[in-house]
Amino acid sequence: MVNTAAVNPIYRDKKRRVWELDVVRGIAVIAMCFDHLMCDFIMLPYWFSNYKKVGNGFIGALVKFGNAYWDSAFRFWAHNIFVLLFLFLVGTSCAFSRDNTKRGCMLFVVAWLFTAASLVAKQMGILDQGIIFGILDCIALCILCASAVDIATKPIKALNVYAPLVIGVIVLAFGIKLEFWKLGEPYDKTFTAAHIYDYIMGFKGYGDDWFGLFPYVGAVLLGMYWGKAAYKTRVSLLPRADGVWFKPFKFVGRHALLFYVLHQVAIAGIVMVFCLCLGYRF
Repeated sequence: MVNTAAVNPIYRDKKRRVWELDVVRGIAVIAMCFDHLMCDFIMLPYWFSNYKKVGNGFIGALVKFGNAYWDSAFRFWAHNIFVLLFLFLVGTSCAFSRDNTKRGCMLFVVAWLFTAASLVAKQMGILDQGIIFGILDCIALCILCASAVDIATKPIKALNVYAPLVIGVIVLAFGIKLEFWKLGEPYDKTFTAAHIYDYIMGFKGYGDDWFGLFPYVGAVLLGMYWGKAAYKTRVSLLPRADGVWFKPFKFVGRHALLFYVLHQVAIAGIVMVFCLCLGYRF
């Protein structure tokens, strides 16, 4: 019998998608939505001019909960784990793609549109700084780096498989040694053109959504290695474990980019409308 599992890119075929990757990606996206919801709770006193005057106890409790979550060790570890996990899955998708260079360039276009929208929001007073190099820019550049590694090592099969593993481990090891979660400190409050290289590389932080290339490209390269090694035939490793209860997570995972682009507007909008109904005013 001829195995046709890898004839077409798996991410384009809903019937043959690797369901467990969609589930884990969906969980990571949902965790991101929760994280941003907590951020919205923190911002409520700054969004509404009559926040103190209304003094609603329930809204006050949400603000306290958001602050407690944001300052907790749980948030620190969960945030870093889920970001690295999501980027690892980005790398796994790179192993399935026919043209990562095209994917990376297309995502850069989306990222620039998102940046433009954020700068408009900054002028309207909705955001403090806007986005210069956010998670979409980071993912796009990481995909292009993964594509460059893949193209450069393709003539030698073993090198093509193991180069992402070696480079990824080295980059992440250096990132951990340098405590990458602190690399953005001190965090710039105003944009400085002379620091754009540092913003992109991850050595200096700026913006309402900032993720430098280093060391996250290491997670993407490790994901690409995993995709090549574990999914050679591009089929699920756990076909019998799939079930109807995973459908919500799979749906979110399949449409991760759409959820990322729309979730913050939707969540913030719902929170704002709810507060306006309680008497709060901008």
